[in-house]
Amino acid sequence: MSIVEKYEKLDKLIHQNKEEEINELFRDILTETFELVNKKIENNETLDVNNEEEKAAIRAMFEYMLELWDEGTIDEAKEVGYDMVYLVDDKKLKEMFSMFVIGMLGGFSLDKFFDKYVKTDKVYKDVFFAEFDDKIDDLVIQYKDKFKKEFSKDA
Repeated sequence: MSIVEKYEKLDKLIHQNKEEEINELFRDILTETFELVNKKIENNETLDVNNEEEKAAIRAMFEYMLELWDEGTIDEAKEVGYDMVYLVDDKKLKEMFSMFVIGMLGGFSLDKFFDKYVKTDKVYKDVFFAEFDDKIDDLVIQYKDKFKKEFSKDA
């Protein structure tokens, strides 16, 4: 079953509120996503959001990053965000992952960051929260140097 098919099944389970099955299926999605991501890294390739399977993998990595952040595993969440800035072949998604990392650098909780900076009424490519309030510019200015330092460390 492809990542896309697994997400279709996951979306149905979410509507049925079957938490145990949801968690198990999401672990499967992540396992398959990590395999795809590692293959892309080994081949020095990027993920293409216009390819449905790769878009589903980007979604999985985005959701994984948010889950890590929400659980307080900030360093790991930032690593996922930095990796995705490298791996996605889409300017808007690179910016989105960067903004979320900057939110983590700012010490915000996930909920507080969404409330203050993310425009949740606008969704990019049917899945991604890639629109931000103008107030985020101040945060970018404040954490730009720290972002660059950490980002280049990962390079």
